[in-house]
Amino acid sequence: MTRMFAVLYGLCSFIALAVGAVHAADLTAKDVTFSLFQAKLGKPIDFSGKSLAGLDLAGLDFKGARLTKVDLLGAELSDVVFKGSDLSGARLDRATLTRADFSGAILEGVTILRPSIYSTFTVADANWTEAPKFTGAKMAGAKLFGRFDFSDFKGADLKGAQFTSRDPRDENTSLARAGLFSGDFDGANLEGADFTDGRLGFASFTNAIVRGVRFNGADLTRADFSGADVTGASFAGANLDEAKFTGAKGFDTVTGLEQASNTDRVIR
Repeated sequence: MTRMFAVLYGLCSFIALAVGAVHAADLTAKDVTFSLFQAKLGKPIDFSGKSLAGLDLAGLDFKGARLTKVDLLGAELSDVVFKGSDLSGARLDRATLTRADFSGAILEGVTILRPSIYSTFTVADANWTEAPKFTGAKMAGAKLFGRFDFSDFKGADLKGAQFTSRDPRDENTSLARAGLFSGDFDGANLEGADFTDGRLGFASFTNAIVRGVRFNGADLTRADFSGADVTGASFAGANLDEAKFTGAKGFDTVTGLEQASNTDRVIR
């Protein structure tokens, strides 16, 4: 029995080491901090292709660093400043993004799946100041899924972005609905984006480009589309209770209204 236990223990240790090696970071948090401290104005540090998975990088200013295809899986990024940084193709899945600032960053093709943002679990108790900022970010083709309530996407380029799960494990569960309650998309370009089944109550899309966006099955209670271009957008199965479309362009071309609920309460 003792011998068998030793064998099993050794096997488990080997598996743990193997798994750890797969996710091992290429640098330490100290390495990253020192590199950023030494960065010269106009000469951003290049971390492209590096694995920074699992590192505690809270509070750092990346000073416009190049982070293309960097792996930040599970990293602690609270209060991190990514202003102007290039994170094209980066992976930020399950990272902690409390108060992270991505304003003006390049996030094309990035994945941000199931991040941790809030210190509370329910929307009612959420502190909106903990939400990350993506103001003016370039996020074409990005994949975001999880809880992003109160996040700021003002003026961002989100063409073709996906805010919906593609994981079959999420089907028929509450996890299949992205949380974007009170999200701010004012002036953003969302052409062709997918918000299927999203929780978008009180979200704001004023003066945004919403052409061809899929809102199928989404909760858009009191969402504001004032002045937005909604040409060809789909609302099949959406809840439009008191959704506002005052001055919206292309409303006569939207589809799926016959399957949407509370269309009699839409404000135009």
